[in-house]
Amino acid sequence: MHRSLFRFIAVFFSAVFLLFSCGSDAVFNQSIPISGHAWKEKFHPTFKVQITDTVSTHDFVLTVRTTVDYPYSNLWLYLTINGPMGKSQRFPLEIVTADATGKWTGDKSGSLVSFSKLFMHDRFPKKGTYTLSFEQATTQKTLAEVVDLTLDVYTAENKQ
Repeated sequence: MHRSLFRFIAVFFSAVFLLFSCGSDAVFNQSIPISGHAWKEKFHPTFKVQITDTVSTHDFVLTVRTTVDYPYSNLWLYLTINGPMGKSQRFPLEIVTADATGKWTGDKSGSLVSFSKLFMHDRFPKKGTYTLSFEQATTQKTLAEVVDLTLDVYTAENKQ
């Protein structure tokens, strides 16, 4: 029961942030396909985001699309961020793909399911290029049925 409450709260706040960011201006949008729908452990989809606004808060949303044959109830990733100040940070990210009953948590359309996750809501300390690299963090050398990754960056309204 405790885990269900935690998931509900996490999903609720993610939805609130996604709705908030949908009304703001997208400053970046890029998709990277996964060749053959087989995400090899050595392939790290990388996005280069130019940040020119250090005053506003930015929402970073990752969307992962899988086929309906994706066999797991979650997808673990590592995110590495390299900024213009020469610092690198690495974070684990989990995308829950199915609930305890096996029902998809994402939006299903035909043979594809889309899972969106707000993973950062923050200001940036310095203008410049931020490189975000994702790697699949599973024990398999190849993670099957992953179609693509899309990164959207929104400038949220600055409410001070």
